[in-house]
Amino acid sequence: MEPNTYNNFVEIAQQRAVEHPDRDCVIFLEDGENPAFESRYSGTMNYLQNDQSARQVAAALQKRGISKGERVLIILPNSLEFVNIFYGCLYAGILAVPLSEPAGPKNMAAYLETFLPTLKVSKPSLLIATPTLVDFLRNQLPPELQKVFDGLKIATDKEILTDTSGEYLAPEINADDTAYLQFTSGSTGTPKGIMIGHSNLLANLEEARKFMQLKEENGTMIWLPLFHDFGLAAGLMGSLYSGGYSVLMTPAHFIRKPLRWLSAMSKHKCAHSYVPPFALDLCLKKISDEDLNQLDLSCMVSVTDGSEPVHYLPTKKFNDRFSACGLKADVIRPGFGMAEIVIMFSGSKTGLHGLCVNRHVLETEGKIKVLDDSAPEADKKMLVNLGSAMDGHEIVIKGAENQALPEGEVGELMVSGPSVAQGYYENEQATEEIFQQNIQGKEQHFLATGDTALLWKGELYFAGRIKDIIIIRGRNYYPQDIEQLLTGVEELRPGCLMAYASGAENESEHLAVAVEVRADLLKDQDLFRKYVLANIDQQIIEIVGKHFQITPTERLYLEPGTVAKTSSGKIKHQRNRQTFAEKSFSGLLERIYSSQDEDDSAIAETTPSLKNEIVALFKKVVSLEPDLDQPILDCGADSVVIVELIDKLESKFARSLEIEDGTSLRDIIKQLELS
Repeated sequence: MEPNTYNNFVEIAQQRAVEHPDRDCVIFLEDGENPAFESRYSGTMNYLQNDQSARQVAAALQKRGISKGERVLIILPNSLEFVNIFYGCLYAGILAVPLSEPAGPKNMAAYLETFLPTLKVSKPSLLIATPTLVDFLRNQLPPELQKVFDGLKIATDKEILTDTSGEYLAPEINADDTAYLQFTSGSTGTPKGIMIGHSNLLANLEEARKFMQLKEENGTMIWLPLFHDFGLAAGLMGSLYSGGYSVLMTPAHFIRKPLRWLSAMSKHKCAHSYVPPFALDLCLKKISDEDLNQLDLSCMVSVTDGSEPVHYLPTKKFNDRFSACGLKADVIRPGFGMAEIVIMFSGSKTGLHGLCVNRHVLETEGKIKVLDDSAPEADKKMLVNLGSAMDGHEIVIKGAENQALPEGEVGELMVSGPSVAQGYYENEQATEEIFQQNIQGKEQHFLATGDTALLWKGELYFAGRIKDIIIIRGRNYYPQDIEQLLTGVEELRPGCLMAYASGAENESEHLAVAVEVRADLLKDQDLFRKYVLANIDQQIIEIVGKHFQITPTERLYLEPGTVAKTSSGKIKHQRNRQTFAEKSFSGLLERIYSSQDEDDSAIAETTPSLKNEIVALFKKVVSLEPDLDQPILDCGADSVVIVELIDKLESKFARSLEIEDGTSLRDIIKQLELS
């Protein structure tokens, strides 16, 4: 069938069920490796079952008096249950609002910081969540929050999925109807619910189908969270749109054992996947040479690499290493996207390609001067090719006077086309500011992405975030470049580094870096402050000075878990800058200025018990109060942090730990006591 001949996503899903009822739709790997045989579909759901379940869920929602256009919050992990309920909302014309899960009752306060504003904006008629969260909301809410939830219907996924007494009444769904709301992650002020229209969705999925070379019966491997646009629209919905099947696992399954991602690709003959750049780095670190022997990646056709800046050398290292497993050079495809344009907007159709330019010209003049690869390293900057605009869409690089800049000049990245969403839900001001920008000589409105970029020979190259650009003495520095460079300092935690402009109002700004130090180096605070800190500080001064000809005047050394991130792992630059401007804050180990001497004050050494030592290490790395009996993979922390905790424990106690989904800190203590 030709999906681009239909008016809405529901029509496509229903027709797939008619034409290919027995074709696999979703395969859920409950443990990250094997289908969930005890689930309602024995781990594998075909197109007919997907359609039947969506109709049943839609009927159950309609029976509860929820009408077309009303909102339903979905707070569920990656699972067949999520798929059933999300598609059920689509079938009923109800606006699903997928959100991340809380880290459990003990972490509800932190979760509610972003959840309550979303609740206020979306005004949902129903909240569907796991039994644990529903029990908390029904029976354990503190008095001050009970009024907030008064009148809001709450149900578990099981209650919805076992309600078969309703009759499905198919609503009229038009192409310009809103399909669902995608809320921006990590919102700390007024969160924005992006209105994804059916026409936007179908336009984007059709272009993604062509770009990714998606075909009927091709498999797509998904471990990204389904509450996120990259996992939901690109992965799950893109697979159904093209007539393929999804192989689904949870993010924790991948993070704990990255081999599971590539093993599933190999085992289930998946052709496609979607990953952020850190996933490729994690595979390089965690997959051994022996593991390579069990992988056959010749089935892979395209893997979109995006959602954060793509760096050339790490991606090339991934290509080089896994080519031994049959990975073709054009499979990893850097792309540009954001939820405001459903997900994808451009992408390299031929794999990884870089443009070597003069760093100094780019940073001082906002232009490119192409260099040969043999140029001195300090002069070079490798920009990653993000491909051309999708068919029917337009990219413009905007200058200071709202004019379209010529190729080779850096400006604000603006986009237009049928993929651009309808705007922000009940937020006309933000919609006008972001979605309705004007460009001289252009009739249509453009979406302001908030990024800087340039075009060269019709291809897009990312430069940085506008609000995060560091301007020191008239020269622009891109924080992503400095942060990537500092990942080479082995004493620091990769992905937990931040470069920013610091300085009081009416004072000249200076370059500052805030970095998290590896937890194992903090065991002996006296040793760290006397010897280790000075060595790290000198490395940072030398490496930044060598590559950027500037010294970070202010350097903050932080405990693990101090740098605030969004639910998708992106650094919250604005919030962190506010925190770091304070004289003292939780997690600050040391603040060093170039003009002052380092503090050599000693901290008394302690010798804790095994239990206390592990708890202390957990607090340092994870930055949460531990529950000894809670599975550590469910503690609510970034899964990468949990992996680092396990690595530190194994290194510290010189033994391998057996970590399963239900392993708790108490289980780990018992393992170490027996060693």
